[in-house]
Amino acid sequence: MLRTAKRLGQTSEAARPWSLVMFSVGGKRVAVRAEEIGGVTPWTEAMPVPSLTPYVNAVLRQGEEILPVFDFARLLMVQVSKTDPLCLRAKRQDGVMAICIDPDVPTLHQVEAQSVRPASFETPGVVGICSIGSEDVPIYSWALLGPTPAQQVA
Repeated sequence: MLRTAKRLGQTSEAARPWSLVMFSVGGKRVAVRAEEIGGVTPWTEAMPVPSLTPYVNAVLRQGEEILPVFDFARLLMVQVSKTDPLCLRAKRQDGVMAICIDPDVPTLHQVEAQSVRPASFETPGVVGICSIGSEDVPIYSWALLGPTPAQQVA
C-alpha cells in the first residue's frame, strides 16, 4: 500500500490530516497550521518602532521577551476589534512574532490533506483554502509572511 502511495506521489505525510487553528482578524476568518502557533495571550500595548520591513513597525513586551509585531490586519485590509484583542504568537524559523487578532477564542480543526485546495487568488502567505463548517477559509503560512533574515537588519 505504501509503495503504491509513493508511486502515485502520495506519502504518509501528505495523507495525514492537517491540524488548523482558525481565528479572526477584523471579522475575517483565517487558519494557520497548528504547529505554527506558539500560543494566545491577552494583547498588550505595542510600541511603534521605525522599520523598513513591510508590515512590521512595532514591538511588544511579553514577560522578558520583546516580540516584533506583524500587522496582519493591515495586510488583510481590516481593523482588529479595539475591545479585548488577543495576541497570537506566530512561530517562525527565525523566531516568534506577535499578531493582534480579534477577541474570539481561536479554535482547533482537523481537515483531510486532500481537502485543501489551491487558492484561486494571489494573496501573500496563502498556501491553500479549505472548508471548515460552511466557510471557505484561507490557510496562511507564517513562514511566507513577515521579515526575511535579510530584512531584519533594517
